[in-house]
Amino acid sequence: MNKIECLDAAKQASLAAGKKLKASFFETQDLLANSGRDIKLAIDQEIEEDIKTELQRFGYGFLGEETGRKPDDASEYFWVVDPLDGTSNYYRNIPICATSIALMDSQFNVHVAVVNSFLENKLYFASAGNGSFCNDMPLKVSETSKKSLSTLMTGIPAKTTYLDSEFQEMIQLFQEWKKVRMIGSAAIAGTWVAEGIADCYKENGIFIWDIAATMLLVQEAGGKINISELNDEMRVDAEFTNGKFT
Repeated sequence: MNKIECLDAAKQASLAAGKKLKASFFETQDLLANSGRDIKLAIDQEIEEDIKTELQRFGYGFLGEETGRKPDDASEYFWVVDPLDGTSNYYRNIPICATSIALMDSQFNVHVAVVNSFLENKLYFASAGNGSFCNDMPLKVSETSKKSLSTLMTGIPAKTTYLDSEFQEMIQLFQEWKKVRMIGSAAIAGTWVAEGIADCYKENGIFIWDIAATMLLVQEAGGKINISELNDEMRVDAEFTNGKFT
């Protein structure tokens, strides 16, 4: 695997996706599904197919939010793609959304990561052992070491049952932090930890494609990640921090 070549391809694919998504941001979107607390847009599928076409020359497997992982994808490496993280934001013209691309191995280690916050013109990228960057500027996590002075990024997954017990646990978690923010995009929330804007991202039951790229971005910016074992729905419990909390 040539990490430089893979990173360059992921950057180009994400920039092309961002250009198309940005151009369509204020247009009426073709809604494919709107059930429960989740929605699907036609442009999600269109962008994922574009990215898959761009990256297929490497011959690696593919795990995407829209198309899933094919049973015959037995490659040691595979691309993990969320074409539009923050679909609900995008649909309602809330300018917090991104395209996320990661290259993982069979042990779920991330080797290449790109997150394109296309409405901000911010391209986040990293390759293992080479640091994290935003538009070629190095990223570094915050120095805050007390939760009482820190900002937590989190979210409520679409399949949350909204039981009282779940919210009680959430309230107890919130009370530890100075500020809590929910922005509707796990990919961008993770970049904020890597960038030192926030100090921790924590969410249970999040899909792996939502956070795969930011796992490496945070690590390469000096932070720490804690990820549970992947379940059958491709979900994990995730926590990214600046690594300073005791």
